[in-house]
Amino acid sequence: MGKSKQQKRPRFRRQPDRTLRLQSRDHEIIRQVYKHRFLNSEQIAALATGSYQGVLRRLNLLFHNSYLDRPTEQIKPFNQAASPMVYGLGNKGADFLASKYGLDRAKIDWTQKNKGVRHAYLDHALLVSKFMVSLELAVKQVKNLKLIEQGTIVSNMKKKGEYNPLSWCVPCRISLGNKIMDRLVYVMPDRVFGLYFCDEPKSRNRSYFFLEADRATMPVKRNSVYSSSFQKKMIGYYESWKNSLFRDVFGFPSARVLTITKSHDRINNMINAGKDIDPRGKGLRLFLFLREKEINMRKPETLLNRIWRTGRGQSLVSLLD
Repeated sequence: MGKSKQQKRPRFRRQPDRTLRLQSRDHEIIRQVYKHRFLNSEQIAALATGSYQGVLRRLNLLFHNSYLDRPTEQIKPFNQAASPMVYGLGNKGADFLASKYGLDRAKIDWTQKNKGVRHAYLDHALLVSKFMVSLELAVKQVKNLKLIEQGTIVSNMKKKGEYNPLSWCVPCRISLGNKIMDRLVYVMPDRVFGLYFCDEPKSRNRSYFFLEADRATMPVKRNSVYSSSFQKKMIGYYESWKNSLFRDVFGFPSARVLTITKSHDRINNMINAGKDIDPRGKGLRLFLFLREKEINMRKPETLLNRIWRTGRGQSLVSLLD
């Protein structure tokens, strides 16, 4: 009688393997998960070296030995067999990054923190990761083009938000019907990044972007200045551009706001909301829009093609334009 088949380990209850030795690939996996907050196994495999099955085996070991965590919230919405497993940082992973790379460990219980994550937050975080991983892969395929990471931008910021380094406030004048009200609008992008064109002169070798991952849970417009809406976000970005806050806060003179959302109809509503903001009523080139389904991790280079709609709803443009 042959050997019995090895028993499969539970998906969310750890069974440590004390013989585990970290490989260089494991180092990069842990760093990538930390950088993005949450990644699924397909995204990790796209970034890591080695075969897909080999990466899955390492992820399994890293989870069971507490270097990575599997947020339990995914059991409810992502319980189909075909759904890739979602990973966050584990406590031993945080310890490893602190000792190896000097990253601030703080007094965070990452396992407990991941348990507190809810479906809406996880879904949103994975959309941000989907875009950023695809962009990283796309940039690698273009000669003389490099990605300027958020961490680099944050380290060079002139002003950092008190609770989130990417946040800032801007005084705005908001028009609702016949009423005009002055309000302080809080702006916090989901991600900030840049593209560095190595062969261009210094005066035009960098482009910067703010990312908004829209899950269509927020109304595009509201009849109250006190309630959140996507148009209110747009006003915050527009007034920040008008008042040179991009330069004052981040150190770069201009940027574009990229919005990933679900449908053409929602994009049309956002473009119309931008036209209401524009004093000329034409819409704002500051904003670019894309449907989520157009992000293709198997063909990440398409992100750099002319697939982005402008705030004027005109012809499609590229992030490289």
